[in-house]
Amino acid sequence: MPNVELNGTSIYYESYGEGLPVVFIHDYRTSHRLFEPQIEYFRHRLQVIVWDLRGNGLSGKMNVGIDSILDAQCEDLKSLLDCLGVGKAILVACSSGGVLARKFASKYLERTRALVLIDSSASAKAGSRKSERWISALQVCAQSMHYLPAELFLRPLRITYGRWLPAYAILRREVLNKRTTEAIKQSLAVEYFKPSDGTETLRLPTLLVGGAQDQWTLRKIRRAASECPSAHLEILEDAIYPSHLCQPHRFNRLLLDFLNDHHLLYEPDPNTV
Repeated sequence: MPNVELNGTSIYYESYGEGLPVVFIHDYRTSHRLFEPQIEYFRHRLQVIVWDLRGNGLSGKMNVGIDSILDAQCEDLKSLLDCLGVGKAILVACSSGGVLARKFASKYLERTRALVLIDSSASAKAGSRKSERWISALQVCAQSMHYLPAELFLRPLRITYGRWLPAYAILRREVLNKRTTEAIKQSLAVEYFKPSDGTETLRLPTLLVGGAQDQWTLRKIRRAASECPSAHLEILEDAIYPSHLCQPHRFNRLLLDFLNDHHLLYEPDPNTV
Protein backbone atom coordinates (compact mmCIF):
# COMPACT_ATOMS: atom_id res chain seq x y z
CA MET A 1 0.00 0.00 0.00
CA PRO A 2 1.21 3.52 -0.73
CA ASN A 3 2.71 6.41 1.11
CA VAL A 4 1.41 9.77 -0.04
CA GLU A 5 3.04 13.16 0.48
CA LEU A 6 0.60 15.38 2.37
CA ASN A 7 1.19 18.71 4.07
CA GLY A 8 4.95 18.39 4.24
CA THR A 9 5.24 14.79 5.42
CA SER A 10 4.70 11.24 4.22
CA ILE A 11 1.47 9.51 5.26
CA TYR A 12 1.09 5.74 5.05
CA TYR A 13 -2.40 4.39 4.42
CA GLU A 14 -4.28 1.29 3.31
CA SER A 15 -7.71 1.22 1.67
CA TYR A 16 -9.81 -1.89 1.19
CA GLY A 17 -13.21 -2.63 -0.29
CA GLU A 18 -16.01 -0.41 -1.50
CA GLY A 19 -19.09 1.25 -0.05
CA LEU A 20 -19.47 3.29 3.12
CA PRO A 21 -16.07 4.86 3.98
CA VAL A 22 -14.93 4.07 7.52
CA VAL A 23 -11.66 5.56 8.75
CA PHE A 24 -9.94 3.86 11.67
CA ILE A 25 -7.72 6.09 13.83
CA HIS A 26 -5.16 4.51 16.16
CA ASP A 27 -3.89 6.05 19.38
CA TYR A 28 -0.54 7.74 19.96
CA ARG A 29 1.37 4.61 20.98
CA THR A 30 0.46 2.36 18.07
CA SER A 31 -0.18 2.30 14.31
CA HIS A 32 -2.79 1.20 11.77
CA ARG A 33 -2.08 -2.42 12.80
CA LEU A 34 -4.21 -1.82 15.89
CA PHE A 35 -7.24 -2.55 13.69
CA GLU A 36 -6.15 -5.75 11.96
CA PRO A 37 -9.25 -7.74 13.08
CA GLN A 38 -11.50 -4.94 11.86
CA ILE A 39 -9.78 -4.79 8.48
CA GLU A 40 -10.39 -8.49 7.93
CA TYR A 41 -14.01 -8.33 9.09
CA PHE A 42 -15.16 -5.18 7.31
CA ARG A 43 -13.11 -5.13 4.10
CA HIS A 44 -15.80 -7.08 2.24
CA ARG A 45 -18.63 -4.93 3.62
CA LEU A 46 -17.30 -1.35 3.59
CA GLN A 47 -14.50 0.84 2.34
CA VAL A 48 -12.01 0.38 5.16
CA ILE A 49 -9.34 3.08 5.46
CA VAL A 50 -6.50 2.72 7.96
CA TRP A 51 -3.55 5.07 8.20
CA ASP A 52 -0.58 5.97 10.34
CA LEU A 53 -0.75 9.44 11.85
CA ARG A 54 2.28 11.60 11.19
CA GLY A 55 4.95 10.63 13.69
CA ASN A 56 3.62 7.06 13.94
CA GLY A 57 4.10 3.72 12.26
CA LEU A 58 5.24 3.97 8.64
CA SER A 59 4.38 7.65 8.24
CA GLY A 60 6.90 10.47 8.20
CA LYS A 61 8.25 12.67 10.95
CA MET A 62 6.09 14.90 13.11
CA ASN A 63 7.91 18.10 11.95
CA VAL A 64 5.44 20.49 13.65
CA GLY A 65 5.31 22.09 17.09
CA ILE A 66 3.44 20.39 19.91
CA ASP A 67 0.64 22.97 19.86
CA SER A 68 0.11 22.33 16.13
CA ILE A 69 0.12 18.51 16.10
CA LEU A 70 -3.64 17.96 16.28
CA ASP A 71 -4.35 20.59 13.66
CA ALA A 72 -1.70 19.10 11.36
CA GLN A 73 -3.11 15.60 11.78
CA CYS A 74 -6.61 16.89 11.06
CA GLU A 75 -5.34 18.45 7.85
CA ASP A 76 -3.58 15.19 7.00
CA LEU A 77 -6.87 13.31 7.37
CA LYS A 78 -8.79 15.84 5.29
CA SER A 79 -6.14 15.69 2.55
CA LEU A 80 -6.16 11.90 2.65
CA LEU A 81 -9.95 11.82 2.22
CA ASP A 82 -9.61 14.25 -0.68
CA CYS A 83 -6.93 12.04 -2.23
CA LEU A 84 -9.21 9.01 -1.97
CA GLY A 85 -12.26 10.86 -3.30
CA VAL A 86 -14.16 10.47 -0.03
CA GLY A 87 -16.60 13.22 0.89
CA LYS A 88 -17.84 12.06 4.31
CA ALA A 89 -16.65 9.20 6.48
CA ILE A 90 -17.37 7.36 9.69
CA LEU A 91 -14.52 7.91 12.15
CA VAL A 92 -13.64 4.97 14.42
CA ALA A 93 -10.96 6.00 16.90
CA CYS A 94 -9.23 4.33 19.83
CA SER A 95 -8.10 5.97 23.08
CA SER A 96 -6.17 9.19 22.38
CA GLY A 97 -7.13 8.84 18.72
CA GLY A 98 -10.61 9.79 19.90
CA VAL A 99 -9.32 13.28 20.67
CA LEU A 100 -8.20 13.62 17.07
CA ALA A 101 -11.57 12.33 15.85
CA ARG A 102 -13.41 14.90 17.97
CA LYS A 103 -11.06 17.64 16.78
CA PHE A 104 -11.53 16.68 13.14
CA ALA A 105 -15.32 16.52 13.48
CA SER A 106 -15.40 19.92 15.16
CA LYS A 107 -13.40 21.45 12.29
CA TYR A 108 -14.97 19.47 9.45
CA LEU A 109 -18.44 18.51 10.56
CA GLU A 110 -19.50 18.35 6.92
CA ARG A 111 -16.92 15.58 6.31
CA THR A 112 -18.00 13.42 9.26
CA ARG A 113 -21.01 11.10 9.30
CA ALA A 114 -20.63 9.53 12.73
CA LEU A 115 -18.15 8.92 15.55
CA VAL A 116 -17.20 5.65 17.21
CA LEU A 117 -14.89 6.24 20.18
CA ILE A 118 -13.21 3.21 21.78
CA ASP A 119 -11.72 3.46 25.28
CA SER A 120 -11.64 7.22 24.75
CA SER A 121 -12.34 9.77 27.46
CA ALA A 122 -12.72 12.82 25.20
CA SER A 123 -15.27 14.44 27.46
CA ALA A 124 -16.35 18.05 27.25
CA LYS A 125 -15.48 18.32 30.94
CA ALA A 126 -12.23 16.43 30.70
CA GLY A 127 -9.42 18.15 32.51
CA SER A 128 -11.78 20.26 34.62
CA ARG A 129 -10.86 18.42 37.79
CA LYS A 130 -7.51 19.15 39.37
CA SER A 131 -6.93 15.49 40.31
CA GLU A 132 -7.40 14.38 36.71
CA ARG A 133 -5.02 17.05 35.46
CA TRP A 134 -2.40 15.75 37.87
CA ILE A 135 -3.02 12.18 36.70
CA SER A 136 -2.62 13.27 33.07
CA ALA A 137 0.63 15.06 33.91
CA LEU A 138 1.98 12.00 35.71
CA GLN A 139 1.06 9.81 32.75
CA VAL A 140 3.03 12.03 30.41
CA CYS A 141 6.02 11.97 32.76
CA ALA A 142 5.80 8.20 33.04
CA GLN A 143 6.10 7.88 29.28
CA SER A 144 9.76 8.85 29.56
CA MET A 145 10.27 5.28 30.80
CA HIS A 146 9.52 4.12 27.28
CA TYR A 147 13.01 5.24 26.27
CA LEU A 148 14.16 2.07 28.01
CA PRO A 149 14.75 -0.94 25.72
CA ALA A 150 11.46 -2.26 24.39
CA GLU A 151 12.27 -5.81 25.49
CA LEU A 152 11.89 -4.75 29.13
CA PHE A 153 8.18 -4.20 28.58
CA LEU A 154 7.37 -7.51 26.93
CA ARG A 155 7.07 -9.64 30.06
CA PRO A 156 4.66 -7.24 31.87
CA LEU A 157 2.71 -6.97 28.61
CA ARG A 158 2.46 -10.75 28.37
CA ILE A 159 1.23 -10.98 31.95
CA THR A 160 -1.37 -8.22 31.46
CA TYR A 161 -2.75 -9.65 28.22
CA GLY A 162 -2.38 -13.34 29.03
CA ARG A 163 -6.15 -13.75 28.68
CA TRP A 164 -6.24 -11.89 25.36
CA LEU A 165 -3.43 -13.36 23.29
CA PRO A 166 -4.50 -11.86 19.91
CA ALA A 167 -4.38 -8.41 21.53
CA TYR A 168 -1.00 -9.24 23.05
CA ALA A 169 0.45 -10.27 19.67
CA ILE A 170 -0.49 -6.95 18.08
CA LEU A 171 0.58 -4.81 21.05
CA ARG A 172 3.89 -6.67 21.32
CA ARG A 173 4.71 -5.74 17.75
CA GLU A 174 3.76 -2.15 18.43
CA VAL A 175 6.01 -1.99 21.50
CA LEU A 176 8.94 -3.30 19.49
CA ASN A 177 8.37 -0.62 16.84
CA LYS A 178 7.66 2.28 19.18
CA ARG A 179 8.50 5.89 18.31
CA THR A 180 8.81 7.23 21.83
CA THR A 181 9.63 10.89 21.21
CA GLU A 182 6.71 11.34 18.83
CA ALA A 183 4.36 9.53 21.23
CA ILE A 184 5.27 11.87 24.09
CA LYS A 185 4.83 14.94 21.90
CA GLN A 186 1.38 13.77 20.87
CA SER A 187 0.38 13.08 24.46
CA LEU A 188 1.35 16.65 25.31
CA ALA A 189 -0.62 17.89 22.30
CA VAL A 190 -3.79 16.34 23.71
CA GLU A 191 -3.55 18.81 26.59
CA TYR A 192 -4.14 21.65 24.11
CA PHE A 193 -7.46 20.21 22.99
CA LYS A 194 -10.61 21.62 24.58
CA PRO A 195 -13.49 19.25 23.81
CA SER A 196 -15.96 21.96 24.83
CA ASP A 197 -14.88 23.86 21.70
CA GLY A 198 -16.37 21.04 19.61
CA THR A 199 -19.78 20.67 21.18
CA GLU A 200 -21.39 20.70 17.74
CA THR A 201 -19.97 17.20 17.24
CA LEU A 202 -22.39 15.99 19.91
CA ARG A 203 -25.12 16.15 17.27
CA LEU A 204 -23.47 13.37 15.31
CA PRO A 205 -24.50 9.74 15.78
CA THR A 206 -21.96 8.56 18.34
CA LEU A 207 -21.08 5.16 19.73
CA LEU A 208 -18.92 4.99 22.86
CA VAL A 209 -17.27 1.67 23.69
CA GLY A 210 -15.34 0.74 26.82
CA GLY A 211 -13.92 -2.35 28.48
CA ALA A 212 -15.59 -3.43 31.71
CA GLN A 213 -12.26 -4.15 33.42
CA ASP A 214 -10.82 -0.67 32.89
CA GLN A 215 -12.81 1.17 35.52
CA TRP A 216 -10.84 4.43 35.48
CA THR A 217 -11.35 4.97 31.76
CA LEU A 218 -14.88 3.63 31.89
CA ARG A 219 -15.82 6.22 34.49
CA LYS A 220 -14.72 9.00 32.15
CA ILE A 221 -16.48 7.37 29.19
CA ARG A 222 -19.72 7.30 31.18
CA ARG A 223 -19.32 11.01 31.88
CA ALA A 224 -18.79 11.69 28.18
CA ALA A 225 -21.94 9.68 27.40
CA SER A 226 -23.95 11.70 29.92
CA GLU A 227 -22.95 14.92 28.11
CA CYS A 228 -24.05 13.63 24.72
CA PRO A 229 -27.77 12.79 24.48
CA SER A 230 -27.29 11.26 21.02
CA ALA A 231 -24.47 8.95 22.16
CA HIS A 232 -24.95 5.25 22.79
CA LEU A 233 -22.67 3.55 25.33
CA GLU A 234 -21.69 -0.09 25.04
CA ILE A 235 -19.53 -1.90 27.58
CA LEU A 236 -17.57 -4.95 26.48
CA GLU A 237 -17.32 -7.53 29.24
CA ASP A 238 -13.97 -9.21 29.85
CA ALA A 239 -12.02 -6.44 28.15
CA ILE A 240 -9.46 -3.73 28.85
CA TYR A 241 -7.73 -1.31 26.49
CA PRO A 242 -7.86 -1.89 23.61
CA SER A 243 -11.29 -3.43 24.08
CA HIS A 244 -11.84 -3.91 20.34
CA LEU A 245 -8.84 -6.25 20.34
CA CYS A 246 -9.75 -8.05 23.55
CA GLN A 247 -13.22 -8.80 22.18
CA PRO A 248 -12.94 -8.30 18.39
CA HIS A 249 -15.99 -10.34 17.41
CA ARG A 250 -18.26 -8.53 19.85
CA PHE A 251 -16.90 -5.14 18.85
CA ASN A 252 -17.26 -5.84 15.13
CA ARG A 253 -20.87 -6.83 15.66
CA LEU A 254 -21.50 -3.68 17.73
CA LEU A 255 -20.08 -1.48 14.99
CA LEU A 256 -22.08 -3.25 12.30
CA ASP A 257 -25.29 -2.91 14.33
CA PHE A 258 -24.56 0.78 14.95
CA LEU A 259 -24.18 1.43 11.24
CA ASN A 260 -27.37 -0.47 10.50
CA ASP A 261 -29.36 1.24 13.26
CA HIS A 262 -28.46 4.65 11.83
CA HIS A 263 -29.19 3.55 8.25
CA LEU A 264 -25.60 4.25 7.22
CA LEU A 265 -24.43 0.90 5.93
CA TYR A 266 -25.93 1.08 2.45
CA GLU A 267 -26.46 4.82 2.23
CA PRO A 268 -24.57 6.35 -0.73
CA ASP A 269 -22.21 9.23 -0.07
CA PRO A 270 -23.88 12.30 -1.65
CA ASN A 271 -20.67 14.33 -1.25
CA THR A 272 -18.13 12.14 -3.00
CA VAL A 273 -15.18 14.31 -3.95
